[in-house]
Amino acid sequence: MSEKTRNQTVVTTPSDLEIQIDREFDAPRELVWECFEDPELLVEWLGPRRLKMRIEKYDFRVGGEWRYIHSDEGGNDFVFFGEFREITKPELMEQTFTFVMEPPVPPQIDRCEFIELDGGKRTLLRTVSTFEVKEARDGMLQSGMESGVSEGNERLDELLARRLASGE
Repeated sequence: MSEKTRNQTVVTTPSDLEIQIDREFDAPRELVWECFEDPELLVEWLGPRRLKMRIEKYDFRVGGEWRYIHSDEGGNDFVFFGEFREITKPELMEQTFTFVMEPPVPPQIDRCEFIELDGGKRTLLRTVSTFEVKEARDGMLQSGMESGVSEGNERLDELLARRLASGE
């Protein structure tokens, strides 16, 4: 198994209102954190390869808002937005997350923990998404979210490897 694919994204449902995503990365948590904090790095890895991402707003502070759009080759846009609710660098980030769709659904709460492993050489990223209703959670699971998150995590692995190799 190659270095970039040895870590797998694991998606579980700890309750009727939650999705938990665990993913280990072969990089220190400060470096993983930077890839979430810096919008120029975020566009390099977030989401599937087939979609192009542009950020309209990214105010990375408690109370700050964010909004980005993924576009496919057919000109379809997928709009996401939210607000940062809690930030404890480099350990924890919590945000609201809304996907623009019809009919609208209430925002979910995404809580991301950046957990040091192997004496700080590796990182476990644990994201727990909490939904207001089970139907919203189930809809997210049925949307293909798991493959998109997995592919984004593979792209993040590649970015982290490049940054480690270059000493950034």
